[in-house]
Amino acid sequence: LAGGWGDGGWKHSYDIVFLANTILENAHRASMSKDRLNFWIGQASFTKGLAYFELARLYGDAVITKNSTSLEKYGRKPMLEVIDTAIVNAERAYRLLPVFEELKDLSGAAITSKQYASKGAAAALLAHLYAWRGSVIELYGLTGDATGDYQKSIDYCTLIIDKKAGFYELHSSPEALCQAMSKMGGENKESIFELELNPKEDYAQAVRVLGVFLTGYPVNVNATLAAQKSRSFRLKWTTVEQMYEAKDKRVDAYLYLDDEILNNLQTYPYAYLRKWREGIYFTSSSGSSETTMGALRANQVQWRVADIYLLRAECRVKLGIADAKDDLNKVRTRANATLYPAVGESDLKLAIFKERERELLYENHRYADIVRNGKTYIQKYLGHCLSTDKGLEENALKYVTDQEIKDGILFQPIPESAFLMNGLMRQTPFWLRYVKY
Repeated sequence: LAGGWGDGGWKHSYDIVFLANTILENAHRASMSKDRLNFWIGQASFTKGLAYFELARLYGDAVITKNSTSLEKYGRKPMLEVIDTAIVNAERAYRLLPVFEELKDLSGAAITSKQYASKGAAAALLAHLYAWRGSVIELYGLTGDATGDYQKSIDYCTLIIDKKAGFYELHSSPEALCQAMSKMGGENKESIFELELNPKEDYAQAVRVLGVFLTGYPVNVNATLAAQKSRSFRLKWTTVEQMYEAKDKRVDAYLYLDDEILNNLQTYPYAYLRKWREGIYFTSSSGSSETTMGALRANQVQWRVADIYLLRAECRVKLGIADAKDDLNKVRTRANATLYPAVGESDLKLAIFKERERELLYENHRYADIVRNGKTYIQKYLGHCLSTDKGLEENALKYVTDQEIKDGILFQPIPESAFLMNGLMRQTPFWLRYVKY
């Protein structure tokens, strides 16, 4: 599933919805066993649910299409209706699909790719959907049962953790996790759902983004230590020191710590990512023999068990359930980090948020984590980049108003292509002052 600014996140999601609808509308025509038919209906329902989830998170209000054949014009439906559509499809997938270990292809052979949806993948999607719905109900003051949604998210997380939706468990160490995530086609018992890398594609899926923008020397054999200084996206070493304890095993697993890097921190004070270990190189189209690292030889893990533990902890703390601390400490124990409460810790909600930040570093979760935690977190962690008043002092930049949130500052603008020959389409209010189409 491709997100991103501009037309990509919108069009690609609706391409998926169209293909899913095509399967669902024609399933009754298929001549196959009930189990096989349920497999394909489950796959289509899952991907449709995932697409609408992404649309709700990226754009808020969005179009809900009736079918794959209608040529009518569509307006945008309220965000909660979009989320509800995602939930209906994800719940159908959960009912129809077997656990991952029982997935079979047409010949009856076991499916080993976690890009195919399973009961566990549907449970993970539902856990995130309900956590998201509860959060936006509270953030935007919408009508709904946020408390019930958080409990449903907890229930789906528990199904995964208790191995009632398939066999998934934490790796023994952060290093074992990184090794598993750096192998294409290898077994990764912590992974629940993945987007598979196809290294032959010109655009090698979403993992390519990490390869191009975040991972440089020494994973990229063409890069140098000094090159990190000129990269648009980089992590300062002082930030790493603030995020992690020195004894935390994730530091060594996620980042390079060899003498060359440590001895040159004064000149190049940056962190060098090694969470994914091997690059894929593309030859220049100009005929040159030079190669460029364009992707990482790894699938993009969409959800894994550590994420599920911490999502359950987040929802539990919102409901005042003491077991939230146990979920947090399960992840900290694996990392060799100090158990909660460490010295100076008194805010369990903040501790869980910070743990997701550490554990899921560069796994495409942080923006959604901030939004789910509400206005205070949005102002603190997104306020600087979202502020529309650049004349304010540094401290004042860390501020987003209630009206800006209500008007849709947290969403992307609806792309120009959505307005073609469609007088029913409307732009998100916040973006009306910036987009001219």
